[in-house]
Amino acid sequence: MIDIKTPKDHIILVPMDFSDSSINAVYYAVEMANLFDSEITLLHVISKSTLSSLFINDSEVALLRDKVRKKLEDIKTEILEKWPKVSVNTLVSEGKPFKVINKIAMDSKCDTIVMGTNGANGIEQFTGSTTSRVIKSSTIPVIAVKEKKTEPRFDKIVLPIDLTKTSKQKIDWAVKMGIKYNSTIHILMELEKDELIEKKVKANLHQAESIFEKNGVKFESHLLDDRSYPDHLGKDTIKYAEEINADLIMIMTKSETGKLADLFVGSYAEQIVNSSQKTPVMCINPKPTGAKTTGGSGFY
Repeated sequence: MIDIKTPKDHIILVPMDFSDSSINAVYYAVEMANLFDSEITLLHVISKSTLSSLFINDSEVALLRDKVRKKLEDIKTEILEKWPKVSVNTLVSEGKPFKVINKIAMDSKCDTIVMGTNGANGIEQFTGSTTSRVIKSSTIPVIAVKEKKTEPRFDKIVLPIDLTKTSKQKIDWAVKMGIKYNSTIHILMELEKDELIEKKVKANLHQAESIFEKNGVKFESHLLDDRSYPDHLGKDTIKYAEEINADLIMIMTKSETGKLADLFVGSYAEQIVNSSQKTPVMCINPKPTGAKTTGGSGFY
C-alpha cells in the first residue's frame, strides 16, 4: 500500500499575482487543503526588476508591500469565512519570482505548489514563463491551473504513461489523489506498430493496473490507436482529457535521462500545459533513475 502523509505534513504553496488564473488556483488549493487537512501559504513575490523600472523610493516600496499584504489578507479572510477549518498563511517577498517560489517551497517543506499559468499587468507579475520555470526547477509537484473558472474537483484524472521508468513515478501521486478524492484514474498509453514495443507497453499497463487494484483505486485503461488519436502522446492526452471533461492531467516534466533536450521546454509536457484550455495539469519532476518513489509503488 502507498503511504499518505499525516495532515501536519501537508503544506500547499499558492503563488499569487491576483490574476484570474491565480485566484482560480486558490480554489483548487483550498479544496485540496480541506480534504487533506493541509495548511495553505498565499505568496506574492515583488520582482526587483519591476521595482527598479518603476523608479520608486523606499517609502513607496513599503506602501506597495502593504498594499499587497492587504490584498492577501483579504483573500485569507474570504477563505476563512467559507472554510473556517483551513489554516491560511500569507507572505510577501522580493526577488526573481521563480527562484523565490522554489526557495520558499523548499524552506517551508511544502509538498505541493498550486499556481496559475497566466499573468497580467502592473502588480500582477507572474507569467507563463514564470510558471514554466517553477515547474522545471521545482523538486515538488506543481499543479498549473488555467484562467478559465472550473469546478475544483478531481473526479477524473488522466494519467499518460510512456515506456520510461520515470513516467511510472506518477503512479504514487495518482494513488494518493485517487484515494483521497475517490477519483477514477484514466490510464493512457499509445498503441505501437512494433510488436516488441507494444508488448512492453501492455506489460507496463498491466503493472500500473495491478498497483491501482492493490490500493483500491478506481481506474480505466485506454490504449490509443492512430485512427482516433493520430498525434503524439501530448496532443492525444489533451484530446482525450477534453472528450471526458477531465479534472486533472498528471505528467512528468522530463524524461529519465535528464539531458537538456529532455527538459520541460520543448517537451510534450510543455505542450500539455500550454494546450490544455481548462484542465489543470499536475507536473512532477522525476527523481533520478533507480531511486524509489515516495510511496514505494514497487516499480524499482
